[in-house]
Order: sequence, then structure tokens, then C-alpha cells
Amino acid sequence: MSSRVAVLFPGQGAYLPGVLADRATHFSRATEVLETIDAVAAEYGMEPISALVLERDAAPLDDLLTKSVDRLDLAIYAVNAAGYEILTGLGLRADVLVGHSFGEFAALSASGVVSVADVARMACTRTQAFHRAAPADGGLLALDVPAWRAEHLVGLLDDPGLRLAIDNGPGQTVVSGPVASLRTVEGVAAGLGLRATRLRAGYAFHNPALHLAAEIFRDSTADVRLAEPRTAVYSPILGRHVQSVADAREVIARNMVAPVRFYDALLSLFRTGTTTFIEAGARQALTGLVKSSLPPAARALPLLPSRGGMRNITSLLEEAGLPVNWDPSSASPRPDEAAAPEPRQAPRAVEPPGQDTRPTLADLLTELADMYAQDLGFPVEMLTSDIDLEADLGVDSVKQLALFQRVLKQYGLAEPPAERRVRATTLEKIAELVEEQRR
Repeated sequence: MSSRVAVLFPGQGAYLPGVLADRATHFSRATEVLETIDAVAAEYGMEPISALVLERDAAPLDDLLTKSVDRLDLAIYAVNAAGYEILTGLGLRADVLVGHSFGEFAALSASGVVSVADVARMACTRTQAFHRAAPADGGLLALDVPAWRAEHLVGLLDDPGLRLAIDNGPGQTVVSGPVASLRTVEGVAAGLGLRATRLRAGYAFHNPALHLAAEIFRDSTADVRLAEPRTAVYSPILGRHVQSVADAREVIARNMVAPVRFYDALLSLFRTGTTTFIEAGARQALTGLVKSSLPPAARALPLLPSRGGMRNITSLLEEAGLPVNWDPSSASPRPDEAAAPEPRQAPRAVEPPGQDTRPTLADLLTELADMYAQDLGFPVEMLTSDIDLEADLGVDSVKQLALFQRVLKQYGLAEPPAERRVRATTLEKIAELVEEQRR
């Protein structure tokens, strides 16, 4: 049986500011997608969404979650939809499309079931449904355990607000519920030695708590024009392929409240010959799930794990043996490739006895660059003070946390407030935080 290719579309949290800069403009269809989404945003009184994904200094994820959450779903969809157009523009053809949570809308549009403009309107309508329903504060909590253990834990607590929301594989299950209930789960998990991670989500998705919002959304989208898929779509919410307009309508109607069986979807596709999984959206959450859930024969490729140019994308696909039909000479050089690397700071001089021997900020930057370069395997010249570890280098949050704990141990510092730590994503910001902690 020949290898089949699946394209994956992530949902909540799959946003990086400026991730399409130096990329989308090389493909007319990707540009058209962004223009269409901007036009819909204007219909709903919002600023252009393209600025969020094309400008490197655009608002980060945490700012959108707290100040402009209405634009976040549109931005996530814009990256997914434009990312897919980049893939097809390179000559790659998917055998099957799979969306994760909100990403199912992107899978439906990529397959021709619904237009880009209508998905953008649905994203706005979805946000309006949340505002109208005003559900109680809730969220999502990831537990590093398989679904059966998470189900036992939820059953043990006997909290009617808690639900097993997402089965991502043997190493991660997501539960949803009220904020107070999630705190209880965190406490129990800590007592059992289990890692629990609060996800960046404003509601208890995939939970009956959103039933009213789901009803409002379903009624508001009842007249959206749908067609049968031109490319196969596998729905983790339905647990099967989308084969008809009625199936697509069901995916849309149940998206907020039904559990996501992503692990089952991966297993089903792998068993029927799908061995290459390409994540079309930002970051690489789904890529990691494929790698941790399927045998080594399955390949997982993140299209947009970080910011950069087209060279990052074409190299990734070519190294994986996938055909790329694109002329590199048509691409403009990345700004960071044309610029000379930032010079390293001079080594720290030995301080005379009796003086403060703690490193200065400049010295601290040099030490941090050496430490991070050694651990990450990057050339130290690459780790300039302002380079973003996640957005520019693709270092995931788990790895960043482990490195930061090493920094705290190195300098004998206490754990800073969580909100300060998560914003320290460049060496300059990390150095400033170290300075604050040791005062």
C-alpha cells in the first residue's frame, strides 16, 4: 500500500504573530485568502486580520486572549487557510484533511465544503454566540496521561461540570470545566505526581456547558451554503469521514460541545496507509502529538513551527522526500538572512576582591547565549538578544520552561510570577527577569 499524506489543521492557540511574513506573498491564492478574511473582518467592524499574521511585531497570543479575543479565531483560521494554499502552491496534494477542534472548519474549507468567506463569517458568528450566551468562566487543562486514566480521575471527583474534552493520545488528555473545578483537578494531579498544564482557552470547550452558545451558533449558521468534500476529510468529532453535506452540518453544529477523539483519528488513518502528516497551521502542537502517538513509520512535519522564509518550508518538504514544484529564485531573501549576525559580547573581566562579582546585564546575555546554544544545539551567533525563542526558533514552551528552570538554578533565584515568566521569550527579556529576581 503506497504512503498517503494527511494535512492537519490545529485549533485553539495555533497563532504566532507574523508567521506568514515573507511567505504568503509568494502565493497569490494565499494572499487572496488573507484579503477575503480581511473583508469579512471589516463587515464585523474589526481591523484587518492579515496584519496579525504578516507583521512580525503584531500582538502576541496572550495579548489577543486578554484584549482582542474576537480576532483570535480569525487569525488562527487565516494561518491554517493560507498555510494550506502555500502547500498546494508548492505542488503538494493531500489525500485526507483533518482538523483539531476549531481546526475542523479549516479542513472543511480546504476540501471545498464551505467557502473561505463563510468560514470567516462563521468564526465571527461563533464569537458572537459566546458573547450572547455568556457561559460561566471555564477553560481547558491538559493532563499527561491517557484518556482512560483521565476519565477515572474525572469520575473520582464526581464534578458535573468536568468533562473529558480531547483525547490527544497516550501522553495527553484534555479535560474542560469551570475554572474552580480545573483548580481541583490540578491539585489532585499534583498529589498524584501528574503534570497538569492549563491551556490558553477562554471557555470550557467540548463541554455541555457551552450548549446555549452552540445552539445560538447552529441557528445562526443554518443557511451557510455547503457542498460535498472534493478532498477526503476525517472528522475527530464524528469519528469518521465527512461524506455528505449533512455530515459537514453535524461537524459545525457539534464543534463546541462534542469531545475531540484526535487519537482515534490518527490511529484510523495510520492503519489505512497514511504515514505522512503535515501540520498546516502555526506552532507544532499536532506534530508533537503524531510523534508521541504513532509508530516511527509515521512522519510528522510542521509547516510553520516558527517564523522565517520560504527556504525553511521547502527544505523541510524536500528533506522528507516530498515533491516541491516551486522556483526558489522567485523568493525574496529573508531579512534575517541578509543581515549580519549581531556581534557577541566580550567575555566578562575578573572583578577585584570585595567588588560585586555578579555578571552585568551584558555579561549575563553572553552567559545565557552560551547556555541556550549548548542546550538547543544552535550556533551561539544565532542567539541574538532579541530573537524570539518560540516564534523565530520554534522552541516549544515545555523546552523553554526546562531551560528557564536551569537558569534559576544557575543563579540561585526563586521562581518569578508565572505571568512574567511566560513573557520572557527572548534572551534580553530573560536577562532582565534574572536582574529583577536577584535585586
